[in-house]
Amino acid sequence: MPRIIEDGVGNRYALQNPVELTTAPDDVRLATESEPWKNYWRMLGTVLLAFLILYWGIPTVIIGVLVDEPIVTLIGGVCSILPLPFLFLLHKPKMVHVRLATPDSAGKKYHPLPEGGSLYTSEPTSFSRFLTPDDSILDLPPHRQVWVVFTLTIIVGILATLPLLNEYTETIGILLYLILALPLWVIGFSIPVFAWWATSSKWLGLPTRRRDAEAWLIAGMASALPALMINSFIFPTLMPSSLSASTFNFLMVTISAPIGEETCKLLAVCLFLTAIRSPRHGFQVGFTVGLGFALLENCVYVMGGMFGGPFNITLTTLVRGIGSIPGHAVWTGVSGFAIGCLASETDIHSKIRWRLKKVGIDAVDMVEGWGIDLDGDGDTSGYDQYRETLEEALNSAPEAASPSWMLVDGETGEIHQAQGVEDLTPVGTAMVTATAAAQMRVTDGVHLLPPRNVFAGLGLAMSGHAIWNGSSSLVSHLGPAIGLGSGASLLLDLAWIVVLVATVLTIAKLLMKSIRTMPAS
Repeated sequence: MPRIIEDGVGNRYALQNPVELTTAPDDVRLATESEPWKNYWRMLGTVLLAFLILYWGIPTVIIGVLVDEPIVTLIGGVCSILPLPFLFLLHKPKMVHVRLATPDSAGKKYHPLPEGGSLYTSEPTSFSRFLTPDDSILDLPPHRQVWVVFTLTIIVGILATLPLLNEYTETIGILLYLILALPLWVIGFSIPVFAWWATSSKWLGLPTRRRDAEAWLIAGMASALPALMINSFIFPTLMPSSLSASTFNFLMVTISAPIGEETCKLLAVCLFLTAIRSPRHGFQVGFTVGLGFALLENCVYVMGGMFGGPFNITLTTLVRGIGSIPGHAVWTGVSGFAIGCLASETDIHSKIRWRLKKVGIDAVDMVEGWGIDLDGDGDTSGYDQYRETLEEALNSAPEAASPSWMLVDGETGEIHQAQGVEDLTPVGTAMVTATAAAQMRVTDGVHLLPPRNVFAGLGLAMSGHAIWNGSSSLVSHLGPAIGLGSGASLLLDLAWIVVLVATVLTIAKLLMKSIRTMPAS
């Protein structure tokens, strides 16, 4: 009903009410402005807050409880709770208020708006309003651009080391490092993860919602907490006290870390089991979860390197940036690939949804059995609606709809094919000769795919993790054991690190090349 208002001289006016909100159309497609580096700052803020909670707050609470120190427990609780509102602000669900004016000869030129005023159109239009979730695509900068930033960080770290090598410039070098230490730490632990995120997005070629990708990354960060509990509290209590420090440390890096960390990351991937559409999608989820774990872990390691001077932080940033980070991502990607195979080859999505619905129905039955009308239908007879059987749920499972995006030039409106995103051109089916097929296989190169079984994939991930940690530990003890000096031992360590890094990068490239050829859903 129109509102009646009266001006200062007694004139009365009827104001129309704005149109009511309607349901968003199924085929709505919204334009968003490209802001690729905004995701980096959001990711950086997230990991710093997560570091405060997971590596300081919650462990401090546990230690305070174990040693019966209320003050320590209180400090840990404060450090765990204070960052939560800021995390919510960074990742709060965003709704878009869409106002749609469509040319209509029977429409109007003026449309009242809820905040006051009105929308004027030059020709008659019909007007509607609706709310829709912000399903913006993950927008990352070109991967080469991010790798340039990483390379410049390494160069700055090397240049900051040079003045410390000469006693005449040592004081200047110390002052310079005091200025550069914090930026080197922040950029050093975060930029390589962002670079691998951008690289994997291009190589895999799967358009992804930003909120989905950020959820995977955050799940990887969260998986660091149980892994930390296993390494810091559970595993040490299982080891006999008679073990030497060197033996304990070796068992820690070859048994506790691979088993605990890879299991926790696999469980983080399983959180998205009902959303994983294919092995290729599962690898993407696993790779991103691994990056989230590596991001938080890298924050700790590079911080430790920061206190060792510019050479130490630069070496730590380099080795972890091109070795440990893709290692974590690839190992979890292998587990995610197997989860994707499980999801695509079975009806596990429908089974999980049916089980969850059945749990809810059983809860209603139980509560109403106590005489409480939980579903508000006026009786306490339990769940009264139709109870779908598992077979019916499997037969009626809907096909998952893949979201679609377009890359549009902001000035010309021309549609472009996004770099690295698959083109859905139909695959050719023409017959080829055996000779031509053999030549195609040679040209196509080597293909490498992970195991399709979940336990085999997890075992392979644990093995890769254990080989990296164990061989690095053994080589670090090999130099002194065979009588090498400190300089020669350092060169031996660096040489082995080069071998490990080259191996991980080769495996990562072959895996992504092969997985990219698989269906997206």
